[in-house]
Amino acid sequence: MTSVKIDEAIERYVKERKTNDRSVAENRFLSYTYLVCGEGDAAIFMRKVRGLVGYYINYLTVLENPLHGPQAGWLALMSIVFAFGLYMLTNDDLRVAGIFVCTGTLVNGISLARAVIAKWVETAVMIAFYREIVEPIDSTLPAEC
Repeated sequence: MTSVKIDEAIERYVKERKTNDRSVAENRFLSYTYLVCGEGDAAIFMRKVRGLVGYYINYLTVLENPLHGPQAGWLALMSIVFAFGLYMLTNDDLRVAGIFVCTGTLVNGISLARAVIAKWVETAVMIAFYREIVEPIDSTLPAEC
């Protein structure tokens, strides 16, 4: 039982969950688990899957958060440049340059904000899928003391 098989089981669940509802994805995940490991090693496999899913949830929550990455810095920089462009609009000599600066930062800021929102939504969906994997594992495995 390698981490490649564990990753493959998780990826299969996520892929199946994106196309079907939760019960179908859970049933296929459990059947894949029993197919890969057999009856005896399924509990060990599920514990390892649960551990890796917990790691993935923590990783996505902390490191893949788009508001903590370089995109947030770029959005802050664009807002500062936009504010400077607004200042340039108030000066008669710099009005044309201010128009170009404001429109350029507005267009780029909107596209960057859309990318940040898309990444945020994708991260939230993946975290939700990973939490869905934990639930059937917890219900299948006996409670540990």
